[in-house]
Amino acid sequence: MASPQQPTVFLLAYDNSENSQAALSWFARLNAERDTRHQLVIFYSVEAPPLPRGNTTLKMSKTELYTQLMQESSAQIDRVRKRCLALCQQLGLPADSVKFIDKYEAEPGKAIVAMATELDAAAILMGTRGLKRLQRTMLGSVSDYVVHHAHRPVIVVPLTDRNG
Repeated sequence: MASPQQPTVFLLAYDNSENSQAALSWFARLNAERDTRHQLVIFYSVEAPPLPRGNTTLKMSKTELYTQLMQESSAQIDRVRKRCLALCQQLGLPADSVKFIDKYEAEPGKAIVAMATELDAAAILMGTRGLKRLQRTMLGSVSDYVVHHAHRPVIVVPLTDRNG
């Protein structure tokens, strides 16, 4: 955990969904209400583009194609970073208390738990997609994985009802 001189670190698992934006808004409200300064690390775990397979009829090699896919992926990450940091600013989070980290990972749940451990985060914040029990069983759930494997508190913020 953080020492008295250092702000408490919270890790927000971010996937650019409305759900993770709701978790970010929840954190900003909590931070403002408590008049505290916490360090928020926004972690964006993204799966790398798959390697091209088989014969290609394109006029470029597989290496060139993969390089292009990675450049497009990096550009998308940059757009997400800019939108996320702009949202942080709109929500009144001080720029010096927010850090955005992106990482290519095949399994986001494991990556989130590992990043929280590396940062010694006080808690992990994340949105939930609100999957039904059968959907979670069949598809798996990143939030379920994190809740069961993180050795720290996990705050799963539901998307609020749009009608009320």
